[in-house]
Amino acid sequence: MGVGSSRSAKGVVSTLAVALSVSSGLCFDPSPARAGNSFGNFFGGVVGGVVGGMAHVVPGQPQYRSQTYNRGSQSRNSNSGAQNQNSAAPSPSDSNRALAALAPPSSQEQVAILKSVNPSQSLGAVGSSDDATQVGQARDVEADRDYTSKVEEIIQSIKNARSQERFNKEGDVTEHAMLESLDSAIKAANLQRFETFLGENWSGERLRVMILERVHNQLGELLNGTTKGDVSMHDLDLAIAKAAKSVYARLFETSELLAANRGSTLFLQRLYQAHGDLVSGDVRESAEQLLEQAAAAGVTPIEPLLHRDANAFALRYRAQRIVYDCLSDNIEAISASDTGMASSAEISKRLLDVGKDQCAKWVAGQLIGLDGKLKPQDPMPLRVIWTAEGPKEDASMYGRATDEL
Repeated sequence: MGVGSSRSAKGVVSTLAVALSVSSGLCFDPSPARAGNSFGNFFGGVVGGVVGGMAHVVPGQPQYRSQTYNRGSQSRNSNSGAQNQNSAAPSPSDSNRALAALAPPSSQEQVAILKSVNPSQSLGAVGSSDDATQVGQARDVEADRDYTSKVEEIIQSIKNARSQERFNKEGDVTEHAMLESLDSAIKAANLQRFETFLGENWSGERLRVMILERVHNQLGELLNGTTKGDVSMHDLDLAIAKAAKSVYARLFETSELLAANRGSTLFLQRLYQAHGDLVSGDVRESAEQLLEQAAAAGVTPIEPLLHRDANAFALRYRAQRIVYDCLSDNIEAISASDTGMASSAEISKRLLDVGKDQCAKWVAGQLIGLDGKLKPQDPMPLRVIWTAEGPKEDASMYGRATDEL
């Protein structure tokens, strides 16, 4: 080999040595048995492995040795073509191992990788960073309906308190007694009415879980003091009845809020159904504010009465719901004109006028009795639409409660 060839060979060796030092963590086994074959193993292992199926760059896999390179038995002037002839292709078993190593990681490994990713600040615009801690966690929806386990938790908490206080007197708290008390509280609070709303999420099991969770959270009020953990069934009866009334008030408020939001959406839907593409951008942008102003105009006359009612928030949402249904019923008078559709200023004025003149009467007729006081109100399904005479409903909106079966 000439001088030029010798320099070229040295250049190749230097280049491969640099690549060896950079890639040693990926391609080499640093065990003493392989330390002496760095050049031959690198050239035969990496080049042959990458070309032949990447069998040698897989961490944790045995590297395929296509040739042996011994400095004592082979001269540095050996022909490189002869070395290439000694190289062999990877065996089928080596190729299979390489392909298997390239497969996606298991589900557990994927979850671990996803959990290790830290969300950047830019993710705050599209979601909560709390989602990063919930990767791989499935929400148990059955827990929302498993009220028997809630009963067991309450009983176990009472047992633990009695044990800590070394109170050995027998109690009267049983699972059967708690379930009976729960049924009675639901009927007394009129919670079974929510259960009759078809297509809504107020099942009897969920109602019971809501009540028992409140009782469990307030159990400390019954255990703290000088009772030594002695909680009677009478105490739990009172706590369950109180919790049932609280759940009723919260569900009434939530149901009316959802219905009011649905009413405002239906108004916009009716507007598009009446005018289609004629709805201008100004109307779309100001529609929400206009509806709020019209609803406020319809609710203002009864505000003094609402302040003195225990279900003030629920009744206020109901009044807004009635106003939205009233405005939807008058959609043509509010938005129509000789040219097709009124301007944004005209629609705004008509909304306020209709809200004060007509919709306020709808609200007063539904909520205020002849004696000038608020009339008792029952929860209504979301699909109920109000008219000037009252709510428009039918039997298809209702089912039967569990307690009535």
